[in-house]
Amino acid sequence: MKTLGLFISGALAFAAVTLGFGFSIWNQEVLVQGGAAFALAFVPAAITLAWVVFSYRSAPEMQLLASLGGSGVRMAVSLGGGLLLTNAQPQVFDTPFWYWLVLFYLVLLGFEITLLVWLNAKHHDNPA
Repeated sequence: MKTLGLFISGALAFAAVTLGFGFSIWNQEVLVQGGAAFALAFVPAAITLAWVVFSYRSAPEMQLLASLGGSGVRMAVSLGGGLLLTNAQPQVFDTPFWYWLVLFYLVLLGFEITLLVWLNAKHHDNPA
């Protein structure tokens, strides 16, 4: 549970700093496009991380299924949602939106992998 809390607080802090920096340079569009991109990357990442963290107590096959399934779900929601937004509102969600989505997707993925490696190392150091 600590891993999930750390992920959520770290992701929200990164989003606040990044979007604040973007807002100071550009205009209010950054908050709409960047906020939507963050939501599309964050929500599936948090859900799949919770799934993986809670499956760590189960069989190794379930851990693998959770990791692989989580990656597929995350990619489908993020990219599918981005495609839906750019097709539904092309005047609002254009090329900068995709840059924001890629930024948040990759940073959150890297952060999640780092936390999972840390969790795995911690689990192997202190087997219950």
